[in-house]
Amino acid sequence: MNRKILALFLIVPVALLCLMTIYSLSQKKNPAKKILFLTEKPTDLPFSPAILIQDALFISGQLAVDPLTRKFQEGTMAQQAERIIKNIEILLKKAGMDLSHVVKTTVYISDFEEFGEFNTVFRKMFPVDPPTRATVQVAKLARNAKIEISAIAIK
Repeated sequence: MNRKILALFLIVPVALLCLMTIYSLSQKKNPAKKILFLTEKPTDLPFSPAILIQDALFISGQLAVDPLTRKFQEGTMAQQAERIIKNIEILLKKAGMDLSHVVKTTVYISDFEEFGEFNTVFRKMFPVDPPTRATVQVAKLARNAKIEISAIAIK
């Protein structure tokens, strides 16, 4: 086989692959876009409370803070956990979701002795098909909180 024919057999498939890739990229309607969701009263802290990328909502660690006054809610782990999950619910609603869309949570607690209190609240707030969860005891949380929760939700 001469070199010109061999070159054609190599160049044509590569050219077709390039054209197919360009066409495929041009057909993408919604490239991944980052949409920020803020709390009622934004803080000056250097993080976003929640970011929506396509159908996935990534929620930063939440503390038991009143979203309107920004005041930290003292109290039991159960009281703090309930306030936190309500805060998560607020962010979910802004993204057109609810608690049933949460697929993963990460929970940071200051004392495993109070873990039972948290589980009671978690069961109440996620009564059916609860999300996956990792729970870690930490030495200390911001504002001396008893608990902090982050979450991921999918539409």
